[in-house]
Amino acid sequence: MKTELLSGTACAALCLLAFGGGTARSATLDDVMARLDKIERENAELKQKIKAMQSTKSGPATPGAVAGPAAEPPKGNPVLHAGVATSPAPAAPPPVPGMPVKASAFGPIVDNTVVTLYGHFDLSGDIFNPSVFDQGTKFGIASNSSYFGVRARHNLAPYGWDGWSIVAQMEAQIDAAAAATERAALGTRDTFVGLEGPWGSVKAGKSDTPYKKATAAFDPFANTLGDYNALMGNTGGDNRAEFDWRMNHAIWYESPIVSGFQFSALISPGQNYAQDNSDYSYGDYFQCNGASTRGSGSNFPGTGGAIGGNIGGNGCTDGSYGNAYSAALTYKNGPFTAIAAYELHEQVNRHGDDGLEPGQIAPVTLADGSPVLTGVHNEWAAKVGGGYRFNDGIGDVQLYTYYEWMRREVTPMEEIFNERSRDGVFVSATQYVGKWALSASYAHAFRTPGNPAMLSFNDPQTAGQATLQGNLFDDSANLYAIGARYRFNQWASWYVVATELTQGPGAHYCLGASGHGYQVCSRDAANDTIGGATIRGATTGLTFDF
Repeated sequence: MKTELLSGTACAALCLLAFGGGTARSATLDDVMARLDKIERENAELKQKIKAMQSTKSGPATPGAVAGPAAEPPKGNPVLHAGVATSPAPAAPPPVPGMPVKASAFGPIVDNTVVTLYGHFDLSGDIFNPSVFDQGTKFGIASNSSYFGVRARHNLAPYGWDGWSIVAQMEAQIDAAAAATERAALGTRDTFVGLEGPWGSVKAGKSDTPYKKATAAFDPFANTLGDYNALMGNTGGDNRAEFDWRMNHAIWYESPIVSGFQFSALISPGQNYAQDNSDYSYGDYFQCNGASTRGSGSNFPGTGGAIGGNIGGNGCTDGSYGNAYSAALTYKNGPFTAIAAYELHEQVNRHGDDGLEPGQIAPVTLADGSPVLTGVHNEWAAKVGGGYRFNDGIGDVQLYTYYEWMRREVTPMEEIFNERSRDGVFVSATQYVGKWALSASYAHAFRTPGNPAMLSFNDPQTAGQATLQGNLFDDSANLYAIGARYRFNQWASWYVVATELTQGPGAHYCLGASGHGYQVCSRDAANDTIGGATIRGATTGLTFDF
């Protein structure tokens, strides 16, 4: 072995002598032999170290073995699965000089970046009855808020920015039970890029608003038929919670937690061609601002506000708004939680209710002959609340409650048609017993000052005539829900929920108005809205996080 090494090295040296510059030609044979001796000594030392390391790995070191240097912990950033118990990681490969190596047998070289794959499945089987004459009891399977996402964090500390990171996220809805459409495209849910540092983080993209996040943990039945968004954050009823929303084209700030306090604020520019916000936002093309994809107010054919039922401009007349602002302050200290939040939507277009937008067919009038006036006005909401957790001897008990104000700033003449201004209250309680969580909640929507709707009686002969003038009747509503959840572990659970929505003759709210896979509304087969229906439902489902 030594002879072969010397021969190969001598050959290399002769090549250098033959083809090198003047310095190489002037080298003497003694110089070459000295270099060969040095290489031979270094090779011998390296072989000795490798042998010692192999002995240590396979068993007790043999006497006289020379211990190698301690292995440097792997740097870089393995792809992790959020919240999942991981298997023992394989031994890291030897480091590449000057670069950290990902701790994976097949992982690429990644420079200070952590990539996280995560997801949430929530599928349920439902049974419900909207109490409408031609509907009866129905069964359904819902995807709820199932999603898949990728997060990335790039550490800037090695580049002189200690404590700073670039963060990014792409999240998509999963229509596990329904036929997938553009609603399930990559980036349909919280998706952003931003900068995090000691003073908080700034991100841009799309996100749930601070107003929505402030009370997200308050509802034990989120995304089920008992979700509090049937009433809370929901102006006017139907299947949209305007003040429990994910906003597109937004930029927001999240402060660090200081003594239990955290502040967050978001701004979303309207980006609209039309001064009354009746057109699409720049970059959205066929989606009205403030509406879910293909949902109510989106200008998709068959949805509210779609002029002539066609996809086109100047059809965003069912809640499309301009600039929006959202802010929240939260406080958490041990068992105590407190929140305060505010959100403003500028110049919300409600001409879909009065028919006074240019290009629409005719003004809307009520049974008493009064022309409906809803127009374009600011809408805002505010809420305050809190929670407390304690042990009652059986297990922990978690209590939450909050009060909400929602207002549309209309003129005195428009007040009798204003169903967007009202108060609401919510309370929930959860008793934990081992792996079980037993919950109950109640929400109440107070009566509004007016109503622009002509509703139908729950009668097959008159339903299509819409003879019930909404603003002449009580449109308050109550939501009751009870349920239980069993957690197999921190990643999987089974739940069952029963809920009932009772409402005055002038109200038309829906179950599952936000995160559930579909809404259960008091509508007949012709899509006539039945006023004051009592809607009941029960659901059971399985969740899995990874």
